Amino acid sequence: MNCAHRWIKIQGIIVTLILILVSQIRFSEAKLLVIGTTEHEALLARAVGGDIIEVRWIVGADLDPQIAELDEGFIPILEQADILLVNGQGIEAGWLGPLLKGVKNKKIMPGQEGYVSLSEGVNLLPYTGGELQESRFQEIMEAKGMRQIVANHHYWLDPANEIPMINNIKNGLSKIDPTNAKVYQSNAQELIVRLEAKIKEWDAGMAPFKGKKIIVYHRDWTYFAHRHGLEVVSYIEPKELTRPKEEDFRNLATRYKNQEVSIVLLSENERPPFVDIDSITQLAVKIHAHRVIIPDSMSPAEKRGDIISYFDYVYFVLTSILK
Repeated sequence: MNCAHRWIKIQGIIVTLILILVSQIRFSEAKLLVIGTTEHEALLARAVGGDIIEVRWIVGADLDPQIAELDEGFIPILEQADILLVNGQGIEAGWLGPLLKGVKNKKIMPGQEGYVSLSEGVNLLPYTGGELQESRFQEIMEAKGMRQIVANHHYWLDPANEIPMINNIKNGLSKIDPTNAKVYQSNAQELIVRLEAKIKEWDAGMAPFKGKKIIVYHRDWTYFAHRHGLEVVSYIEPKELTRPKEEDFRNLATRYKNQEVSIVLLSENERPPFVDIDSITQLAVKIHAHRVIIPDSMSPAEKRGDIISYFDYVYFVLTSILK
């Protein structure tokens, strides 16, 4: 073999080794792709996974996941996902099942390790039969062939429920990526310690307002009210996801005009055309209560991108008004 041929062969070997090295580097740098059905779930996962995971979410904080529309444009992203974080109590009932039917990625399907329900171990509050019976939410469930969900799925609005959610995320990440299990364990534990300290602070700040009467538009702040002993005297929605009529607003105004209701509460993502803000404002005026709109999700765009700053904001707003 002459020198020219020998050199060509050596060059080929070098190129092959470089390609192998590059592929190994790319593999080592690959991050787990974690998808949350909601932005809140995804941002909680980011706190546990840190820089070694990539997070995306299907429904942002500015939208209501119960009435979100099916977005098939998300299918290519789900095809690449390692983990799918779900509410576990059917908040995505109207669109998640149909969306997953178009996905071939088996590892994020129900029953697989990559399908993680965040409601496991959570202190759940049941809906009453009347709240769901003949409601819009029940219609959605039946249309999708799903069983009736008996627990209120807004459980993350009790800050103590964030702890089992964090542990569910930690366990899910550790199963899929055991190499980095210690990192997930450390991040989760650090966050839980901080959160437990803040919960004591938040509980103390809300203690003077136990027994205060509030009216809530939707059944999303039920967990928060239950934690702090706020009395939800009524919901504006007569049943889950069922829009109130003018008659409902008139009846509420008559019934609670002199009942010392402190707050009429709704979430930022509850807005027109699905929610009649003007009627809610008029109701608050008629019963001499404060109309309060607060976010029900973390959002980095509003500088509430971590669980501590998010609840700090919620408690600041409510305690300022209740004083």
